[in-house]
Amino acid sequence: MRKRFLVRFQVSADSLTWLVIRDGDVLERYCRKCDAIGRAARLARADPPAALVIERMDGTVQATRRYGPGSPDGADPAGAYREPGSTV
Repeated sequence: MRKRFLVRFQVSADSLTWLVIRDGDVLERYCRKCDAIGRAARLARADPPAALVIERMDGTVQATRRYGPGSPDGADPAGAYREPGSTV
């Protein structure tokens, strides 16, 4: 079964943060989206098969990456398959 990692924006009373989430559990918080994406990608790559869903601030899906066995042909050298049209 593919594990699901997620990078999601959160507004709280004390900060604006990007969350790295695995299967519903918040693992880490970051001020910068690029830091959250990098960490989530490393976690997903280290625990295949996994999927990383990256959201925009409004909650819509910006990109999906798949890691590990079962990824379609076309995986990039870093081991992630990026959905067509992905901007990340």
